[in-house]
Parts: sequence; C-alpha cells; structure tokens
Amino acid sequence: MEDKDLKDFQNWIKKTQDDTNDWVNYLVCESKKVGKTYAGAIRYLQRNKPDFPRSYKATPTENVSNVVQSIYEEAIFKVRDEGLNRKCDNND
Repeated sequence: MEDKDLKDFQNWIKKTQDDTNDWVNYLVCESKKVGKTYAGAIRYLQRNKPDFPRSYKATPTENVSNVVQSIYEEAIFKVRDEGLNRKCDNND
C-alpha cells in the first residue's frame, strides 16, 4: 500500500470516528426530545436499537450492524450519565 493510500485510509477512519460521534450526539438530543424524561429517552433508544444478527461471521455488513448498535449503546450511556449527574431538587 502506498503512503498516499495509507494516508487516505487513516483519514477515512478519522472521518468515520467523527461521524459516529455526531450520530451519538444526535441520538441523545432526539431521544430526550421524544422521551421527555431521561427514563423515557433511554426507553426510546433501547426500543429503536437494532438487534444483533442471529449468526455472526464477521462479514462487513455484520460489522456495520455492530457499529450501529455501539452508537445506540453510547447514546444510552450518555443520557443515563446526564440524568444521574443532575442536581437534586431541594423539594425532593
């Protein structure tokens, strides 16, 4: 592989990582809008997360499916952490 090809591949990996982070942030915002509460947002994300393939042979399609599931999992963690880090109301 030429240096240019390797550099192109590294740039593609970086762009893909940035794009996945953008999708995580989008899902966090969308889930809070639709779910109206942090618990509702988590339920929304869990309900819409795609299932794992029944058999896993590490094909490119299955790997992409795994990435999409990881995006949803990361969004669930962010929503949960944001909800857990909120200050308690004095009226509680």
